[in-house]
Amino acid sequence: MGNNKKKQSPQQKAEASEQKTKETKKKKLVGIVCCLAVVAGITAGFFVGRGVNGTAKRPNHITDKDFLTVTGSDLTNREGEVVRLRGVNLGGWMIQECWMCPVIGADGEWGNLDTIEAFEAAGFTEEQIQQLFDTYQDNWITEADLDIIADSGANCVRVPFWYRNFMKNEAGDWIEDDLDKNPGFQRLDWVIEQAGARGMYVILDLHGAPGGQSMNHSSGTVGRNDLYSSDECRATMKKLWTAIAERYKDEPAVAAYDLMNEPQNNDGFEENEHYVSPWDEAAWQQTNDVYREMTAAVRAVDPDHVISVEGIWRITNLPNPENEGWTNMLYQVHLYDDTAQFRTLAKEVADYGKAHSVATLVGEFSNMAGIEICDENGISWTSWTYKGAKGSNGTWFWYYGTPTPAVPKNTDFETALERWGEAIRTENGFTQSGVVTSAIRNALNPSAEAEK
Repeated sequence: MGNNKKKQSPQQKAEASEQKTKETKKKKLVGIVCCLAVVAGITAGFFVGRGVNGTAKRPNHITDKDFLTVTGSDLTNREGEVVRLRGVNLGGWMIQECWMCPVIGADGEWGNLDTIEAFEAAGFTEEQIQQLFDTYQDNWITEADLDIIADSGANCVRVPFWYRNFMKNEAGDWIEDDLDKNPGFQRLDWVIEQAGARGMYVILDLHGAPGGQSMNHSSGTVGRNDLYSSDECRATMKKLWTAIAERYKDEPAVAAYDLMNEPQNNDGFEENEHYVSPWDEAAWQQTNDVYREMTAAVRAVDPDHVISVEGIWRITNLPNPENEGWTNMLYQVHLYDDTAQFRTLAKEVADYGKAHSVATLVGEFSNMAGIEICDENGISWTSWTYKGAKGSNGTWFWYYGTPTPAVPKNTDFETALERWGEAIRTENGFTQSGVVTSAIRNALNPSAEAEK
């Protein structure tokens, strides 16, 4: 996606020269994919069979005919075919969570911003900190990982990111004003191109909004909920979503814009000036006001892409789309529930989608029984998550390992750089989860599972 032929952005001045290299890049990509197929089959035991389904077959490249829209309660492509998204999150890649990433921090008390601030306190320069995160992201998810996911039969990856991939601060100052050189956009360009080349859609998930949309560490900050009361933070969020929508408005591999991850996920925090119970109507009103503002901002530049909004923790917490004048919407919930509750809530989600003409998605879950439940109800799904670095944690990860983490408070730059280098690549000591593998095989490639 580095050439981004179709976007109409402020970077149009570079477009002509980039187009000249497009065909060359395509040819190189074919060679890279073929080489990775060989490497993936021989480098380590868990790569044998090139992915979780033991087959090298993968879908065709995503093209314009695959551009998704919502018809009734279904996602459909431009040929009118129903498309059910089935895949996995790339959690911990563009926004770290200390419980599952190779970084030291107290679980629930340490966010990605704490890591940045600890590196700053250690005397690292802005350039060094950017180099550390670039190195980490280069190695946490690679083309070989996307091969594995595609070869499982998955057709989608949900990509969590946060505003600090693109911006220096909550005021919205870009890390690079030339967005073609901005590290956040470079990373999204890459994953959209690489996933699309493997026949997979990408859900763009703003996991961490300016000021925090949730007091939970997964938003990149801890104990903050300032998005709802700060005009500056919402203006910065709008600036980011406008730039994303402008850049990818013609990109068929983008399945949906997921405006805000788990808003008001405040359980477990003491009541203070930031706290709102996620079960109270006040939380839903604050959340939905932000959704209205961001949906309008996206639609001003991109009338065509699907927009996803999340009801935490119930789909009924979201506004009636007919009352909002919303169309082409994907309503989403995250279900970290036991099987009986999962089944009840999934039925509620499916019924809501049919009643209100919105497509539906369970964007996160770790109960592998949820795959079959979602499929039975015609709901798209992306499991949480592809990879973790703090052990298996039950059925949370497709692959898990225990690489030596960085310790931001007292790790020197060279040590941190080494620990976030090739040591965190999946082929270097990560193990495939048997339970998750079996569930994915059974759902996405049942013939391979039956042959075991």
